[in-house]
Amino acid sequence: MEQKNLQCNNAEYSMTIPTSRPLWNYLLHGQKNSSKKLSRVEAFRDIIERQHSALLSGTDDGIGASVIELTKAWHWNRDTTSAFIDSLRRLGAVTCEKDGNRTIIRLNHTVE
Repeated sequence: MEQKNLQCNNAEYSMTIPTSRPLWNYLLHGQKNSSKKLSRVEAFRDIIERQHSALLSGTDDGIGASVIELTKAWHWNRDTTSAFIDSLRRLGAVTCEKDGNRTIIRLNHTVE
């Protein structure tokens, strides 16, 4: 019995939790920090909003933004922006592909 409990305590579990734009808006309402620099949560919400705009425009081509564009929008440095996007990719939140100087970022989502 002890062995089983030890295994459960050391196991890493993964959960997929469906969210929505209204949920993100609710969670972040009033949470804007005083600096222009976005938090990781705010930057992720920006990706959600950019993906939503792409969908509304009749395309699901993802977010066609260069790292420099996102760096400026989020008030981050280039290395931080690249590392963030790479982390989201590794975590399965987004997929990325190169298109010239731009990185096409697609939020892994379903449309209802």
